[in-house]
Amino acid sequence: MKLLKIVGLSLGILTISLPLLSGIASGQIANIPGIQPVGPGTVGGLVDVLKNVVRWIYVIFFIFAVMFIIFAAFSYLTAGGDAEKVDKAKNRIVYAAVAIAVALLAVGFEAIIRNFLATGQ
Repeated sequence: MKLLKIVGLSLGILTISLPLLSGIASGQIANIPGIQPVGPGTVGGLVDVLKNVVRWIYVIFFIFAVMFIIFAAFSYLTAGGDAEKVDKAKNRIVYAAVAIAVALLAVGFEAIIRNFLATGQ
């Protein structure tokens, strides 16, 4: 039932916003007097906006990863010798470390590709 509400709400929002989005895409809304265009005007500007969004998501991800490691360490310390709790805490720390490694690779992937393409010429 909850899924049906979410799908219905999503379709409603899409139905309402689709004409607005099509007007923006065609440039009709940009020509209305008194309305100043907001946002990037070029592809380079859009790329800069996306880089800033990715940078913020990256910072937020690392904040959550550090909190997850602290929580796992606390679980490890309070396990009291229970083998099952100790294993869960170890697995959480390993998963957090793997997630951080994947995030670092994902952010560094652009530089890796740029260096690869630059040396290939």
